[in-house]
Amino acid sequence: MGVQPEPVTPEAKSKQLLCEILPLRALQEFLEKDYFHHVGKLGTYRICRNSQTEIYRKGRHAASGCLQLSVFAPSYDRMAAEYLILSNNEQLYWNKANIFPARRAIDFRIAATAVLDFVLLLNLARAWW
Repeated sequence: MGVQPEPVTPEAKSKQLLCEILPLRALQEFLEKDYFHHVGKLGTYRICRNSQTEIYRKGRHAASGCLQLSVFAPSYDRMAAEYLILSNNEQLYWNKANIFPARRAIDFRIAATAVLDFVLLLNLARAWW
């Protein structure tokens, strides 16, 4: 009797398919870092396995994209779907994905309120003395 080979998991099949469709530079980056970049007309996309796709414009993180598949699938399938949509019809991605603007490190309104509070405190202190 021969030894039965172990069945290939859906995750392994999905990863293999992703590796087959990626261009060489993206493939090398994916194998090293578990994410890859795709440069489109509307931005540069970092397609990650375990997090939302990061969208960069002019070198700055501008937004995150979330493309939900309608069926349960390995994360590599989502990565492949995002890559194929972005490389063939970037506008379709923007129409179908949930796009969330990146949060600034310091919200402008909070910084403006803090400056206003400080100025008012200085005026109060000056009037007191």
